[in-house]
Amino acid sequence: MFSFKVKLIALLLAFGLVLVIGTVLTNHTMLKNSLIEYVDMRDQQHLQRIKNNIQFILDEKLEDDLGFIDEVTWKKIVSISSRVDFTETFVPVDLFLSYPFSDFKQRHPDFAEKRLSLVDVNKKCMFGHPTEGRTLFIPIEHEHRILGYIGYSHRAELTETLDIQLAERQQSLLTYGVLIVVVLSGLLLIPFGHYFLSPIQAVTQGMRDLTAGRFQTRLEVNRQDELGQLQHDFNHLAISLEKNQQSRNQWIADISHELRTPLTILRGEIEAFKDGVRPVNEKNLDNLHSEVLHIHRLVEDLYQIALNDVGGLKYQMLPLEFGLLVKQTLESFTAAAQQKGLTIDTDFSTMPLRIHGDGDRLQQMISNILSNSIAYTDAPGQIHISLKTQEKTILLTLEDSAPGLPEQALPNLFERFFRGESSRNRRYGGAGIGLALVAQIVQAHQGKIIAKPSALGGLYLSIQLPLETYST
Repeated sequence: MFSFKVKLIALLLAFGLVLVIGTVLTNHTMLKNSLIEYVDMRDQQHLQRIKNNIQFILDEKLEDDLGFIDEVTWKKIVSISSRVDFTETFVPVDLFLSYPFSDFKQRHPDFAEKRLSLVDVNKKCMFGHPTEGRTLFIPIEHEHRILGYIGYSHRAELTETLDIQLAERQQSLLTYGVLIVVVLSGLLLIPFGHYFLSPIQAVTQGMRDLTAGRFQTRLEVNRQDELGQLQHDFNHLAISLEKNQQSRNQWIADISHELRTPLTILRGEIEAFKDGVRPVNEKNLDNLHSEVLHIHRLVEDLYQIALNDVGGLKYQMLPLEFGLLVKQTLESFTAAAQQKGLTIDTDFSTMPLRIHGDGDRLQQMISNILSNSIAYTDAPGQIHISLKTQEKTILLTLEDSAPGLPEQALPNLFERFFRGESSRNRRYGGAGIGLALVAQIVQAHQGKIIAKPSALGGLYLSIQLPLETYST
C-alpha cells in the first residue's frame, strides 16, 4: 500500500497534469486562431489597396462603370496591388496595366487570389471564384455611388508555409515550456509534501504513543497555520490525559487511604475486644459506631460523585424558597459552631428568594460549605454568611476567619480529595470531596461558584444561582 504522502503527491501531479493538458490544448487552439486572424487581417489590408487602386483607375480613365475591367486586368490589379498603391506612386497606371502578365500567374493564382472575386452591384460574380460562401464585401465607390464589390472569404486555416511553421514553432515552445514547468512542479512537490505532511505524521505517531499509555508525549509546535493548531491541540489532549491519569491514580490512593484508616481502627478495636484487652462498653462501642458512620459518609459521597459522573444523579427541579432553605440548614450547624468556639453572623435579604431547584441537593450543598468552614476555622473564629439578590441571580457568600489558603491552592479547591493542609492526618476529618460535590450541584443548577481569600483571614466562597421570576 502506498503512503498518504505518495498518494497526495500523485493526486496533485494528476490534477496538475490534467490542468496543464487542458491549458496546452486551449493555448494551441487560441494560438492557431490568433495567427489565422492575424493573417486574415493582413489579407484584408490587401483588399483595401485593391479597392483604392480600382477607384484610382476609375478616376484616371474617367470611367463610371466596372465594365472596362476584363479578367486579365482584374488579375493584374490583384497581383500588382500586393506591392503597389497607385495613390502613392508617380508611375502612370497604364504602364502597370500594360506590363505583361504571365500565363503561369493567370492559371495559378495564389491562395489569397482564390478567395477574391469582383462582384457587380447585384453581388453577381464578374471575375474570380463564385460568391457562394463569401463573408465580406468591400464596396467600390465612385462619386459617392457604389459600382460593385470585392468579395472575400475569411480564412479557416493557415496556408502559407512561413505562417504554418511559425504556428508549429510557437506550439512546440509552449508544449516544451509546460513540460518543464510540470517537471519542476513535481520536484518541488516532494519538499512541499514533506513540509505539509510531516506534522500529520508526527501527530499520528503521537497518537500511537498516547494509545500505548505514554501520556508525557509532546509535539513541537513550530507552525502558525491549522497544522500548528493541530499540534497545539494534540499537546493539550496529552496534558489532559496525563492529568486524568494522575488524578485517577491519586483518586485510588486517596480512596484507599480514607477507607484504610477507619477500617484499621475497627479491626484493632474488635481484636482488642476479642482478646479482652478492652472492655465492651458503651464508650468503646460509640467509637466503633463513629468510625462506621465515617465510612458510610465516605462511601455515600463517593457514590454521589460517581452517579453524577455517569449521569445517574437525578435532580428533581421544583420551585422553592431558597432563603428559608438556607436558614433551616444553618440552624442544624449553630450548636456545632458554638461548641467549637465560632460565631456565625448572617445578613439575609428580607425579600422572597425563589429559585427552581432540587431542595435535597441544595441542602446538601449548604451543609457541605458550612461543615467545611466549621472544620477548617480555628477557634476563636468567625463565620459570616450573606444572602441577597444581584440582578437576576441569588448571591450566597460565606466568609470565615483564619487559617486561609495560599493563592496557588485556590484553583484546586473543588477537586476531589483536595484538602488545604499538607499532611494527610485526620485532624479535621472528612475526605476532601465535600466541595467537589458542592461544585457539581452548583453546576447542575446553572450556577457559578468562586473561591478567593477572605477579608476575615480565611476563605471566601461565592455561589450564584439563577433567580426564578414570576409574572403577576
